[in-house]
Amino acid sequence: MTLSPPPNETEQTAYCHRTQHDDSSGEILDSHSPSPEDSSSSPVASHTLQKRKLPPWVADQNEEWGERVSLPEWDADEKISFDENDDSDDDFRYDNDDYRQSNGWKGSDLCHSATSPVRISHYAIKYIDINGGVGTKLTGVAHFTPRAESHSGYCHGGSMTSVMDDVIGWTSFCVSGKCVPWSGFTAQVNVSLKRPIPVGSYLKIVGEIIKTEGRKVWISSCLVCGNDDNLVYCTAEGLAILKK
Repeated sequence: MTLSPPPNETEQTAYCHRTQHDDSSGEILDSHSPSPEDSSSSPVASHTLQKRKLPPWVADQNEEWGERVSLPEWDADEKISFDENDDSDDDFRYDNDDYRQSNGWKGSDLCHSATSPVRISHYAIKYIDINGGVGTKLTGVAHFTPRAESHSGYCHGGSMTSVMDDVIGWTSFCVSGKCVPWSGFTAQVNVSLKRPIPVGSYLKIVGEIIKTEGRKVWISSCLVCGNDDNLVYCTAEGLAILKK
């Protein structure tokens, strides 16, 4: 299911969030992101997504988000430097494409792979208290690629739901004051889709712990414009259960 674009908001949405780059060297830095108005454009699958250039607001805000969440499988293709002129391979902490396979996984991550339909990256965690708990907040970037398309030029509602599920789960992993990957699982995700997302958009994703009780962790999350937290695309309330 995908929302239809609201009247008079399509242009504003596309302008605010689409990030296209013209690289004079001819190197593909990202998948082509067709605009809803350009019927001649077609999605082009590319495996060079790790060379993408993130929108400026990511670099402007990233330090405020807290400590970067680092995993070998993310570091393999997540650019550390935000310098648009720095294309050095040294910006990638690892070169280990086989990390998942060598550690028991059967395929690529739905939301964190360089070829994911909607790709989440640059998660950072901020704790209110050294013991974590209520107020712990996780923030990151969600890139809605052409693979997430449903209606012409707009992304599938399921891609938005996947993003909410991911941030709820990862926020719960940080409840103890330390990020412990896969220390629990999402049990419930209630999503409200607020407005359609144009293909190619980069949005900010936020999850915050609002309540804990034993092994249960409740999280509130949202997907917003990187430059305007009041421009909300999706919200969700979720419950995660920690492992025994």
